[in-house]
Amino acid sequence: MRRLALLLGLLALHQTLCFEFVVEGEWETETSLEKQHGRFKRAILTSEEQEDFEAIRGDDITVKSYRVESRITSRFCHTTVKSSVVNSGPNAQSIGFNVQIPKRAFITNFTMNVNGIMFVGSVKEKTVARNLYAQARARGKAAGLVRANSQDMETFKTEVHVPPGSKIEFELHYQEMMQRKLGFYEHSLYLQPGRLVPQFQVDVYIYEPNGIASVETPNTLGEHFSGMAKLTSSKDKAHVVFKPSLQQQRKCENCTTSAIDGIFTVKYDVLRDSNAGELHVVFVSLYFVSDGHFVHFFAPANLSPLPKNIVFVIDVSGSMWGVKMKQTVEAMQTILDDLTMDDYFSIVDFNHNVRCWSEELVQGSTIQVAEAKKYIQNIKPNGGTNINEALMRAVQMLVKASNQGMIDPRSVSMIMLVSDGDPTVGEIKLSAIQKNVKKVMREEFSLFSLGIGFDVDYDFLERIAMENRGVAQRIYTSHDASDQIRRFYSQVSSPLLRKITVQFPEDSVSDVTQNHFDKYFSGSELVVAGKVLPSESTTLNSFTTAFAVSHTYTCTHTEADYLELDAALAQQQHAFTVMVVCLCVFCVTVENDPHFIVHLPKNNMDVCFNIDSEPGHILNLVSDPGAGVVVNGQLVGSKRVEEKEKVNTYFGTISVFYQPDGIRVSVTTDRIDLTDGMNNHSFTWGATADITQDRVKVSIVKDSKVMVTVDDKITVMVLLHRVWKKHPTHVDFLGLYIPNNNQYSSQAHGLIGQFGQEPEVRVFNLHQGADPLKKEATMEVKGNKLVVTR
Repeated sequence: MRRLALLLGLLALHQTLCFEFVVEGEWETETSLEKQHGRFKRAILTSEEQEDFEAIRGDDITVKSYRVESRITSRFCHTTVKSSVVNSGPNAQSIGFNVQIPKRAFITNFTMNVNGIMFVGSVKEKTVARNLYAQARARGKAAGLVRANSQDMETFKTEVHVPPGSKIEFELHYQEMMQRKLGFYEHSLYLQPGRLVPQFQVDVYIYEPNGIASVETPNTLGEHFSGMAKLTSSKDKAHVVFKPSLQQQRKCENCTTSAIDGIFTVKYDVLRDSNAGELHVVFVSLYFVSDGHFVHFFAPANLSPLPKNIVFVIDVSGSMWGVKMKQTVEAMQTILDDLTMDDYFSIVDFNHNVRCWSEELVQGSTIQVAEAKKYIQNIKPNGGTNINEALMRAVQMLVKASNQGMIDPRSVSMIMLVSDGDPTVGEIKLSAIQKNVKKVMREEFSLFSLGIGFDVDYDFLERIAMENRGVAQRIYTSHDASDQIRRFYSQVSSPLLRKITVQFPEDSVSDVTQNHFDKYFSGSELVVAGKVLPSESTTLNSFTTAFAVSHTYTCTHTEADYLELDAALAQQQHAFTVMVVCLCVFCVTVENDPHFIVHLPKNNMDVCFNIDSEPGHILNLVSDPGAGVVVNGQLVGSKRVEEKEKVNTYFGTISVFYQPDGIRVSVTTDRIDLTDGMNNHSFTWGATADITQDRVKVSIVKDSKVMVTVDDKITVMVLLHRVWKKHPTHVDFLGLYIPNNNQYSSQAHGLIGQFGQEPEVRVFNLHQGADPLKKEATMEVKGNKLVVTR
């Protein structure tokens, strides 16, 4: 029996990300992990400018496959990166696995399968991970520590030292909330395999319940791959696939190097109603939470921009000489042209001294803009960096304009700082500069920071911006740095609303995230989440107020039936259409549960049927003697309200039995049990774990779901549905989802198993059902007849 622990540490989102994991292996044998299966090394991180990034590193290795799959559901994205590698050289060597992920993303799991030995991840706090790493090293055990830097793209890196002929499978999972910028949600995947890969594929699946307005796949990988991304879409779903052949990957016809080196991008937006508000309420697992959470998206359009007062604070110290200054000047030329007669502005440039183009804000007229552009063009970088005094001067300019009544009360006031280095003149203590700026900044002012290059203390720029109602952005000193600056400015150049408040009726929600916002910019989106309090109502209202250019903006939005939306999202489970045969158990008004929904692709139809049974009865769902798999479900009943009322039934237990290995997995609403006849392993729903025993793999996601995979051929997913404990009728129950690619034998039968290899189906006797809105029919399958409804 082997015991493996993989520990992944993570700091809170929106802070400086630094995640770590420890790999520790112990076997009850005399052969050490280092001798037989390899040892893990600490990774060394360097910036993208310091080395050529490769997803897979090593000499004399064969990369069999590299696959990336992203599933976006209601703006929440789960990405999986998998790669299979073989050490095809004659010697033992270190093989590296590197992935660049967005800074806002967080890693949920990382696994390595080294010669059949699985290393599985669980999330731990950073300090705990470091301590366990140190303990493992002190005991002489194989251990590894991986960190990520704090740039815009986190670099996840690890290495494993393996003997010749070794097979390694890497798998990384990370999640992120999509951000709307300039009218689009943009999903970016960094593809840099570093070599030709026989099986290379990227899939992006999108599901938006309210509908998809547009999907784009801009050619960000270059002309070499023009037109290779294939898009299919419907009203609420989209699928983008990028699957270049081995020949298509080559830089030239006879080249042995890969042309895949860059960012693969998918952009999309959603349909919105006229008031531009959406309210999604979930009782199962939206965004991997349960117990009645909601999320509210707010993105109004068709509003006139608010006037703005902006002071540009530009670093002109010696370190900005050359390309940095040239690109900053180019960007400023375009930015200044964006100003209108309703806007007021000025420019502060600084090195060891501080200068102002104009001591007061001036109107954004054509004449003033032209003068400002000439001033910018003639700047010659030199000297030190006095950030503190430059920011003080910019704030004083805004305060003076406000005190003199020059600022329109409807307008938005902001400072935009552009710098590439740490302070070297005047106040150089970063914490003191933060304190000084925060002290003088008024509530109605915002500070936005742009950090150019890798020498700048980006963490400082991010902190000072976020403390003062702004955001920060790192600008990479590449050929398109000026475009990066212009793009950032575009995101904040059109404020549409200020002082936005999103509220909900009293005693309807709790644990609400930030619901007061300083500004709303065109093309962006505000997001509020929280928890729905128990109620007999299935609707939730939101009330939004804000100040627009000429009026007070108000908006009321109602989510009509969040149980219906919840069911739709639960069916997706961050999937597209892979769930062909589904057993869905929801709190429905249907008299009889469980409720089966089966998709029949050959017949191009979806059918639903109910099983009229009693609490305690066991239903055979799948029985496949050829594969040796049996799946059963035991029913539980709802709480009886009145003696004469029929009790609705739901699944309270799902069991999966694999006969060849004698392994049984039993899932209830309280726990998960894995037994092989001799040993029993029990887990509560509060655990996250991955267990592999012989040919059965069990993956538990805390308070969410259990995935059971048998012999890599048959998968069963069980979802936990929690209800309010004091509800008069509802009880906790389980939902079961079975994918279409399960490899059943021809002997499969059972309520779901009979559809595994789609049989001939005859539907007839269409007639009016008990529900006037739904027609019923008779379906005949393998001589059995069932009453079904569409």
